[in-house]
Amino acid sequence: MAWTRKRNPTTKDPLTPWEAYQARQARTRRPRPRLSLPQVTELRRHHRTRNLILVLAPLTVLLLFFGYMASPLAKVQEVSVTGTKNLPIQTVIDASQLGATDTIPGVLMARQQRLAQIKATVPEVRTISLWVTRLNHVTLAVKEYIPMGYVLTKGRYHMILENGTIMATSSTTPVDNYPVLTDFGARDAATMARAIRQFPSAVRRTISEVRATRGGSNPYQITMTMTDGNTVVADSRTVAKKISYYPAIVAQVKKRGTIDLEVGAYFTPYTK
Repeated sequence: MAWTRKRNPTTKDPLTPWEAYQARQARTRRPRPRLSLPQVTELRRHHRTRNLILVLAPLTVLLLFFGYMASPLAKVQEVSVTGTKNLPIQTVIDASQLGATDTIPGVLMARQQRLAQIKATVPEVRTISLWVTRLNHVTLAVKEYIPMGYVLTKGRYHMILENGTIMATSSTTPVDNYPVLTDFGARDAATMARAIRQFPSAVRRTISEVRATRGGSNPYQITMTMTDGNTVVADSRTVAKKISYYPAIVAQVKKRGTIDLEVGAYFTPYTK
């Protein structure tokens, strides 16, 4: 006789893990509310407005940009230069090559290249910066190398800067009260200009002429004529350090004469 176990109809089969997960999700998922017809219409209108804005916004920006580029506001209307003392303003403007055909966005994008071009063309420029003011006005702020004197060559006076650069332009007479460097070659004149740059400003203003005398078997000997009537003999290699003694020596003597700074520092009055 076979023995069979009756199944209780009220007992459910155990769920698989996946079925149990789906049952939990169904219990926690909230029923999605049904929208009324006016709500559906409003939602569709909102979506249409959003899509229209996404399409029109870039087009509006492009139209404004092209309108600006075609207007006079995008063109360079004026170029001004600040900070110049000895350098003609027009020289800087000509070197910048800025004009009415240039656009402000183009100038700003090529700012560094334009500034490098000005410095390469005008050696007097030490630093320069470019700014846009009042929408379409360009300002060039310049700092110059300080002039140290004039180099006399073939009867023409060429200005020499603190960095040793000798200007190509010249004049028949000195324009300003800078010392005149006489009998110097280009390299020695540049070295002398850098040495004069280290002089105290009060002493630098009293120098009338610096001559390469090369006397006493010293190829570096220089002779400086001072505006107070004295003469200074020195070595171009050490004069930048020793010239600081000049005011103290002059204060101790009552006559005019020659101050020798080549080896030591001593004074010899002029003979009658």
